[in-house]
Amino acid sequence: MDAIEAGETILRCIDRIREIYADNGERLSEVDKEICDVMHLLEFTPIDIQRGYSLAKQLQDARRERRAIKDSCELTSIMHKYLTEGNSKAFTNGLINQLNGAKKRKAQLDNRIYTPRSKAYQTKEEE
Repeated sequence: MDAIEAGETILRCIDRIREIYADNGERLSEVDKEICDVMHLLEFTPIDIQRGYSLAKQLQDARRERRAIKDSCELTSIMHKYLTEGNSKAFTNGLINQLNGAKKRKAQLDNRIYTPRSKAYQTKEEE
C-alpha cells in the first residue's frame, strides 16, 4: 500500500462512518414505525392467545432491533461528531486536496523522461 492508497482508505473510512450515522437514523425511524404499528394493533384489534403471542413476539423483536440500532448510534455519534467539527473538516478537506496533488504528481512521475545532462551521455544517446 502506498501513501495515496492509505489516504484513500482513510477517506473511505470517514465516509463509512458518515454513512453508518445516516443509516442508523433511517433504520431507527423505520423500527419506531413498526413498534407504533404493533402497539396500535394491540390497542384496536381483538386478540386471542396465539395472536397476542405473535404480536408480543413482533414487539420484542422490534424493540431488540431498536436497542441494537441505538447502541450503534451511540458509538457512531461520538466519531461522527468529531468528524463534523471544524478542525476535522479542515483535515478531511486538506487530505482530499493533498491526495489530488499526490495523484497528479504520480501521473507526472509515471510519464517522466530522463534527459542526460552531461555531454558524454548525450552523444551516446544520439548514436
